[in-house]
Amino acid sequence: MADSQEHSTPESEAAAPSGIKRRLPLLAAITAGLAIGVGSGAVLVGPAAARALGFGAEAAADSAATDEDDADADSMANAGAAPAVLTLDNLVLNPAGSGGSRFLLLTVAMECGGAPAIATLQTRDAELRDVVLSTLSRKTVDELADVMQRETIKTELLAALNERFGKKTVLRVYFPQYVVQ
Repeated sequence: MADSQEHSTPESEAAAPSGIKRRLPLLAAITAGLAIGVGSGAVLVGPAAARALGFGAEAAADSAATDEDDADADSMANAGAAPAVLTLDNLVLNPAGSGGSRFLLLTVAMECGGAPAIATLQTRDAELRDVVLSTLSRKTVDELADVMQRETIKTELLAALNERFGKKTVLRVYFPQYVVQ
């Protein structure tokens, strides 16, 4: 009976380390991937998030600006400087007739008629998102996936936005992210 019990042999002891050795490259790849991800996040995402939250040297310089500087910035914006753009990130909607099995993931960037227009849209954010989502939800998957109809969709969305918020509030519509699944 004692002989029927399994005894460890050199072969079974050698099999255990080889299983670990086979997994070692996978563990090394996972560790390297995590290190690269953390490093790139600290270098790329960290400073951008700090600027967005108002930390750092740029934020200190911005907070030290006077009313005269603000007036100069407004006059530059009206004189043809960079346009005022408002972005709605990562909107998700179900197209018409999809039964919830398909979706559109998009980011909408709207070039606005200046700082007052941006302030209006930011204040009425829920209403803005509703206009975008309800306008695009009326489209079928085929319409949304057709690249040739993209400009028509932008034109319809622009008309709906300006109807709701006033003419020339939104000048142009862009889709920097547009994924149909």
